[in-house]
This record gives sequence, C-alpha cells and structure tokens, in this order.
Amino acid sequence: MVNKAFLSLTAVVLFAVFGIGVFVGMQVDGGPAGAPDAGQGAIATPAGTDTPATATPASTPTPSENDGDRTTEREEIPPREFNERNISAAIVEDINDARVAEGLERLSDSGTTADRVRRMAENHSDAMADAGLTSHTIDGVDSADRYQQNDLYQSCEFNVNGNYIENADDNGLEVVGETVAGQTYTVDGTEQFNANETAVAAALTDEWLSTSILRDRLLVPDAGQIGVGVTVNNRGTVYATVNLCG
Repeated sequence: MVNKAFLSLTAVVLFAVFGIGVFVGMQVDGGPAGAPDAGQGAIATPAGTDTPATATPASTPTPSENDGDRTTEREEIPPREFNERNISAAIVEDINDARVAEGLERLSDSGTTADRVRRMAENHSDAMADAGLTSHTIDGVDSADRYQQNDLYQSCEFNVNGNYIENADDNGLEVVGETVAGQTYTVDGTEQFNANETAVAAALTDEWLSTSILRDRLLVPDAGQIGVGVTVNNRGTVYATVNLCG
C-alpha cells in the first residue's frame, strides 16, 4: 500500500513540474504558434489612421487654354508694338507672291517713282485713320485726284496687254482696307487675332484677293510699281492703301 501511494504521489509531482515547464517555454518563445507578428504578415497602418492610406489627385485638372473645346484666351498687344513699315513690306510681298502664282511680273517698291507712290498711299491711310473711315474718297478727294495732285496721273497709267489703258480713274490703281492689330475681332462670326505684322498683312491681302474686283486690280498685267501705306491708330485699327503705277 505504501509503495502504491508513493508512486501515485510521485506521478502527480512530475505532471505538475512538466506542465509548469511547458507554460514557461511558451512565454519565452513569444506566444503560442500562429499568433500574428508585426514583422511577418501583419498589416501596417499609418499612425493616426484607422484604414490604409489611398492616393488621390491633389486637384481635378481643368481644360487648358489650348483645348479645342474652349476659346483660347489671348492677351492684347499694344498698337505701338506693330511697325507700320513692316506691315507695308509684308503686304507687298503677299501681293507679289500672288502675282507670281498667276505668272505675272513682280511689282517694284523701290526707286524714285515707287517712293512717291508710297508716300501718296501713306498720306491717304493717315487721312482714313483721322476720319475713322475706310474709303477711296476722304474730304471730297478721290483716288484720281490724289494721283493728279502728286503729278502721278499720267506717269502711272499703262497699257494692259495692248488692249486698253489703265489709269487712276474709277479707283483703277488703288485698293484700300482695314483690319485690327493685336486684339481679337470677329469676321463673319469667326474670331480672328493678328499677333504680328505678317498676320496683319495677310488679313488684308487675303480679303482683297478673295474679292474679284480687287483681285483683278492687284493682279493686273503690265503694272510695274507699287506703293503701300499703313497707319495703325491708338485703338489698334489698321488702315491700308495700295497704289499701283505702270
């Protein structure tokens, strides 16, 4: 009986000791197997947040000024930025390009007679600007009168293909026009903007060459010289006069 009781007591003691050892070992190893570890598989959440952060745009993009679905905003250019002589030279070049395309001779804008024709054209553009009117006749003086007053009426008339004499009567040697420099304006419902001297010249010559009577006047055969006068007023309105000579 003693031996059996002793053996039973010994078994109880050994079981208790073994159980304590297992419990201590688990604590030293960091917890039971399967517990999540912050460095191995746990989801890291930024401090101060309850859910993972997501990337969002700083702002919603808006259409740029170059987008086709909105009107381009243009900054006005002061009239003083436009050189009148440069515009005149570009007009001469555009007209001569059109003449060459039709197999005609280029017109000269240099020499004594051409200089006189140019000054006459400049004076008329100044008069149109002062009057705020685009017209062959200002203060009762028409194109033929100006040729007479500048002693150019007879010297500038010429024979066209041996068929007839072209002269300053009925504005036969003159074209006048108007456009806008450095500001947005509308032509037939379409916005236009001439940002430099070349664009101003093109706006004028394109209009003239698209009008049959003016096109025929600028592309008349056997003309020899050209004078162009341009005046830009302080509001950006451009007045132009083209005078031809044989």
